[in-house]
Amino acid sequence: MDEKVAINRSYETLDGDDDVLLLGQATFTVRHLKELAASKFDYMLFYLEAEKESRKQSIYYWMQSLSINEETKIRAGDINWKSPQEGIDCQILKIGSRGWQKGKLKIEVNRSFHSAQTQTSIKFCPDEPPEQKSPLDDIRQSEEYKKLSNNN
Repeated sequence: MDEKVAINRSYETLDGDDDVLLLGQATFTVRHLKELAASKFDYMLFYLEAEKESRKQSIYYWMQSLSINEETKIRAGDINWKSPQEGIDCQILKIGSRGWQKGKLKIEVNRSFHSAQTQTSIKFCPDEPPEQKSPLDDIRQSEEYKKLSNNN
């Protein structure tokens, strides 16, 4: 793929939780893949937190703040995990669509230290750009336009 095309890829967030994703041989609903990514991320953080009990300095504990000196500590905001920048090859079957659509997928998981909330987003970019709808298509479908075109 041309580098300029890859840079200009436009990813849209998948909001249809019941849409189906095909990654290699595995299929997931969008909802299930979000839950899976969030649970894996939470498990990793739980594991790091458990390690803190046995080792006083875990990565999780270390990441909670940036210590400049004894008096100055900057609290962390979020931990962010992202899938590869180039995206993941996949296919999507959206509810109400005519078939599978090939494209690239990105997954992003964010965890806030303050609220302990995990947010997961899945984004998709089709390999083929969607067909552009002409602004005149709605007019051409109107009854008035059909009457006018039949009179000629």
